[in-house]
Amino acid sequence: MHSGITFFLALLFCFLLVHQAQAVSSPAVKNVLMARAKAPSVWATPDILENGTLFYIAISVSTLLWCTGKGVHMTLDQQERKALYLAKH
Repeated sequence: MHSGITFFLALLFCFLLVHQAQAVSSPAVKNVLMARAKAPSVWATPDILENGTLFYIAISVSTLLWCTGKGVHMTLDQQERKALYLAKH
């Protein structure tokens, strides 16, 4: 069970690294984006909100919290089964 979760987290981490490397290392894309730059606005538009990085961070944090909760749930279930077994015998 944990190996699947670990594999998923490792895969997600690698995807984030590749995505970030592609976003940073392609000057041709930057030139095209700068040529089509929008007019300045009064709203804050940091890069983290525009390139999807915040989405991947949120997915990673959500997965981490889910895995932690699942681990706590499994541990409590195991302890409960052990306590019931000891109470019967």
